[in-house]
Amino acid sequence: MVTDEIDIPLTKEEEKEKIEFLKERKFSDFKIHSYYDRDSYIKHAIELDTIKEVYPQFDKIIGVFKRPAKNGFKYSFRYKLEEIKHLILCFYLDETPPKFFNAYFDYTRQDEKLRKKVEKWMKRESNKQ
Repeated sequence: MVTDEIDIPLTKEEEKEKIEFLKERKFSDFKIHSYYDRDSYIKHAIELDTIKEVYPQFDKIIGVFKRPAKNGFKYSFRYKLEEIKHLILCFYLDETPPKFFNAYFDYTRQDEKLRKKVEKWMKRESNKQ
């Protein structure tokens, strides 16, 4: 299990491929992972109705990142809802069936946050060499 996780930015081609993967499916096609609804307690208090409403608004996705997972990767799709309000939807896309496992709102300025994530990833990659 990876303990020092870092968001890995996708290339434009990978990002497009993962967004197309979502476009080809309805939200109901995803199995809901137990992490989201642990013991009937919704971890981040975002109702499925809200998620189902935002999910098909693919034009609002401003970034896609991945993190290593047990079976492939965890993918985070960042939807821009307002200037500083974003909804992050997280999926296991490499599993069969693909699973939805998390959702949360983020109220930070995404351009700065995304820049820092990319810088952190680049620094880690350069330290590997």
